[in-house]
Amino acid sequence: MNKNFYFLALLLVVLSLTSCSKELFDQEKYDEFVEGQFMIDNADPNHDWCLTKNDTLRVKTPDAAIYRVQILTLNPYDHAGAEIAADAVCYGNEAGMTFTVPITTNMLYLAALAEDGTYLGVVPYPYGFYKEMEITRQSLQKSVVIYPPVPQTFTYIYESTFPIPDDFDYNDMVLRVTKSYTNISTDVLLTVSLAAAGTANSYAAAIHLGGVKYDDLVSVEMMEDEPMDAGYPFPRTLIKQSGTLIRGRNGEAVINLFENVHWVFGKKRNDMGQIPGIKYNTSHVPVENLSAEAEPVVRTFRINCKTRETARGITFDRIDPFIINNAKIDEAMDAGTWEIHTYPYKFTGVLWDCFTDKEAYDNHVSWAMIIPKSDFRYPLEGISMCTYQEEIDATFGPYEQFADWLKNHLTNHDWYLHVTREQLLY
Repeated sequence: MNKNFYFLALLLVVLSLTSCSKELFDQEKYDEFVEGQFMIDNADPNHDWCLTKNDTLRVKTPDAAIYRVQILTLNPYDHAGAEIAADAVCYGNEAGMTFTVPITTNMLYLAALAEDGTYLGVVPYPYGFYKEMEITRQSLQKSVVIYPPVPQTFTYIYESTFPIPDDFDYNDMVLRVTKSYTNISTDVLLTVSLAAAGTANSYAAAIHLGGVKYDDLVSVEMMEDEPMDAGYPFPRTLIKQSGTLIRGRNGEAVINLFENVHWVFGKKRNDMGQIPGIKYNTSHVPVENLSAEAEPVVRTFRINCKTRETARGITFDRIDPFIINNAKIDEAMDAGTWEIHTYPYKFTGVLWDCFTDKEAYDNHVSWAMIIPKSDFRYPLEGISMCTYQEEIDATFGPYEQFADWLKNHLTNHDWYLHVTREQLLY
């Protein structure tokens, strides 16, 4: 697209957004602008941006030797890399589990463990076929060799410019979240790894626990000595509440991550006393004051719930990391403060009242995605996930099947497993 047209359109949209009068917001122009900047020409208007599915299972364990049960994504006697989708200690000879897995998953494995953590064996579990199963040691399959399962990890990727579309490389924030368990049935551990920040514009971030009230939790304890943005030198304006566990507008639980993403990675100020907006981990060729490579910043949070049911309900469909931006072009054009969530929570407004007129932004576009893959490789800076031009029937990008999924949300749910141009990925 012609750059001059882009900036003219951007200016028109921002001026519309800044207006206090709803009548001055041109819905048609905004929709045309978003559609014109989007990656493909014919996106599915009913797209749900969902790559996962959820289920519940109750397991009966009349054998006293079975202390806990897990739902695994692979058979650990045959494959390395099995992930623990759910984990529960048995009470009263049974355990209840709620879990999230990739939408393409058909077969899971129910594992039985002794109190010392020894795997006693597994039983195949066809996804969705049972709501209740009984297992005994006699029904378990096992082998001599076992590949230790690992905690389940999903990758969250973001564009930070909402409500304005940008390059759709989805690397403005890359967050990997690992969910694990302890022997305390009311505890859940979330390990959060900030992997990339591919934008010069600053933002804050937090994790909203959907459907979990602040009062449902006893505490959220950070296992490390200091927060991600320890030593932040300015007043906090995007996340004003202090502490690790904070209360959302509707009383829901929120984990405070950081106020300024560039401070998290760089912990430095320039000669003007400002925090430089360096892009981290989105280019293999660092440029001074523009881009750099840095180690991911990792923190683990122990969520202590008041009940086992609350802990069991903290599944990946309820873990809602989000960005808070201050979409300010200059003092004359302040578009306000916005939250950027994955599609199911697009209009939540956890800490800010962003969406009094959510219909104005209710389109098929999402500025964030959940990828059910722990090591998902995201695009390099400025490279869209894919592009598709209908008039010439041409697709280009590191994940070309992504375009097919955008055109029809019922197909190509495993697009993220099929790399078409590896050189375009970080």
